[in-house]
Amino acid sequence: MKKILSVFVVVLLYLFVFIFDEDKTEYKVKINLPKEKIEVKIQKKDKALNVIKHQQNKAFLYPSVFEKGNIVLYPNNPNEFPYPSFEPKAKACRVLINKINNAKKSIDFAVYGIDSQDELIFALNNAKKRGVIVRGVSDSNEIGEVAYKDVLKLKNIPITLDNSRYIMHNKFFIIDDIYLLTGTMNMTNTGCGGYNGNLMVSVENKTIINAYKQEFEQMFKGIFKKNKKDFSTPLVQLNNDVEIKASFSPSGDIYEKIMAPSIKNAKKNIKLSIFVLTRSDLKKDLIDAKKRGVDVKVIMDSLSAKNYKNHLEELRQNGIKVKVENWGGKNHEKTISIDDEILITGSANFSYNAVLRNDENILFIKNREITKFYNGFFGTLYSSIDDKYLKISPLAESIESKGSCFDKIDNDFDGKIDFLDSGCKIKQ
Repeated sequence: MKKILSVFVVVLLYLFVFIFDEDKTEYKVKINLPKEKIEVKIQKKDKALNVIKHQQNKAFLYPSVFEKGNIVLYPNNPNEFPYPSFEPKAKACRVLINKINNAKKSIDFAVYGIDSQDELIFALNNAKKRGVIVRGVSDSNEIGEVAYKDVLKLKNIPITLDNSRYIMHNKFFIIDDIYLLTGTMNMTNTGCGGYNGNLMVSVENKTIINAYKQEFEQMFKGIFKKNKKDFSTPLVQLNNDVEIKASFSPSGDIYEKIMAPSIKNAKKNIKLSIFVLTRSDLKKDLIDAKKRGVDVKVIMDSLSAKNYKNHLEELRQNGIKVKVENWGGKNHEKTISIDDEILITGSANFSYNAVLRNDENILFIKNREITKFYNGFFGTLYSSIDDKYLKISPLAESIESKGSCFDKIDNDFDGKIDFLDSGCKIKQ
């Protein structure tokens, strides 16, 4: 009886915290149980509590697909997924695996790594078995160690590692030389699994795909970083009213040639969804835009907000509305929307390393319908974050960050998971 009562009290507490307490700044509810038992009971109830979180977030759902001619957008909404998954739950990953399963001739991919996605591994291995030419490029450190070790489960598939202190950070697949999928999502349980905020884009265009193919070929041959040739494309016309351009780093100088001019020419609005912001020039360009009357809104990842607090505070002090997410999953996007007609996205974080030292790619897309769809996604995410996080920042692993205390991952990379982390302790 006591055991049942204890569980009931804990669940009631969390119902109170997540549903009824609109402030959530402090949690002063006390219960008369040892802290260790509280944590055990809550861990046993993690699935039930994730359901509560999922029910809460139904109001903040958004379509996961938008098609405009030969371009398809796949935004991944972290409000839709209450925890990481070993299954490919993100729409982009389900589409990707279907494409791999139907590949006829070739699959070339450049990924930061693959982890906890056995269905993707199986699809690639199976494609190889049925005679498809499958080749890969992935990241490793100077002595060949990979961060995401499941890439080593690929059998008889040649993989070229970059063996560098800087990262091969791409996330793109080319299938049968006619289909490209690229964007911000890693092939992991938080990326493909749907937990993080991301944006993927598929393109079917010969010029764009050929550029990615050439970029892949030189990396597959062991040519990385500043040794690469620049295969960035000019602006390509698609579907009469869509223009698109592909750029690669570090050879393409993607900030100075693509991002900065677009931001400096902004006249109405800028929407920025970011995992990391460390560039002082980007910060200055955003502040200058705000000063000339442009409406600037930012969604920032909570761990980035903590690690780079000075950048966050400078933006806020200059009147820029920056919301720090409290989803549990990370805001892993690297996306800019400008004046309701330009969308820039890809693997590159807004950091100096991404532009000057890493292997990365971005797409520049100019079209009002595509940008309008993305702006709706941005608005949905922005609205899902409480307005109080315009002024303060939740910890990445804490009771404030919904789901982070029972997702079984180390959200803030401090070596402590869930209720072992101080942010998830229930104060008595």
